Amino acid sequence: MALEPKLIVADEPVSALDVSIQAQVVNLLQEVQKELGIAFLFIAHDLAVVRHFSHRVAVMYLGKIIEVGDRDSIYTRPRHPYTHALLSAVPEVNLGDEDTAGRERIRLAGDVPSPISPPSGCRFRTRCWKAQDKCAAEEPPLIQIEGNRAAHLTACHFPEEPTIEARDEDIVLDPALAALEDSADE
Repeated sequence: MALEPKLIVADEPVSALDVSIQAQVVNLLQEVQKELGIAFLFIAHDLAVVRHFSHRVAVMYLGKIIEVGDRDSIYTRPRHPYTHALLSAVPEVNLGDEDTAGRERIRLAGDVPSPISPPSGCRFRTRCWKAQDKCAAEEPPLIQIEGNRAAHLTACHFPEEPTIEARDEDIVLDPALAALEDSADE
């Protein structure tokens, strides 16, 4: 801190730590940020930590930003199908309240394409349940879509409705995972 940086890049700063240590480190980083006015580029896979730490969130797929916005907008009103799938994978705590139905987890079919040789057009199209010919022919620009909050940008030709509610038509099951779940239910 002797050089008084204006920006710190924190790449997976708490990924290998247990939960109690993670909380201490994140709280320390937030104190440093508040006291010294430092901006952070916080890179992480743990969506709970990202939600706790970040004011703005960018979601990437195969090296491209596919959605960016303020924390609440991304977590409660995602528009890109990949963001929907990503958020559906976050475990929910259900304390037995029968009125609270758990959301359906979106499981993507197929393998992740190679980042060395990504697919044409939209990089997510090979796993997307909304993909059409336009998705293969044209990479969608990162733009503000009607219904998005200010500064919430999405790169998708056929964005989702702004909600986190699961809908049956959005769920694409990987056949192997579906078979495993069926056998576990029996």
